[in-house]
Amino acid sequence: MADLVEMVQLSPTMEEGLVVAWMKGEGDRVATGDILAEVETDKATMEMESYFDGTVLRILAPAGTAAKVGAALAIIGEPGEDISRLVAGHAAG
Repeated sequence: MADLVEMVQLSPTMEEGLVVAWMKGEGDRVATGDILAEVETDKATMEMESYFDGTVLRILAPAGTAAKVGAALAIIGEPGEDISRLVAGHAAG
């Protein structure tokens, strides 16, 4: 089952972050602990790690996107997996 990567709170006062750059792209394999993206917080630019193993199936928040803590950023799963419900859920809000 695919997993939704969400914006994590990287500092105690962080309410939203800016995705500065993706270190992994769609189709790349990732393991728990791999650096997925650089995120600018209210304090500094930090690295965001993956909490999942699998393949980056879809990036929902491209570089330059500001996202609130908890917002969907990407989907990690297995190639060929049906992620239409996760994508539709993201599009709906």
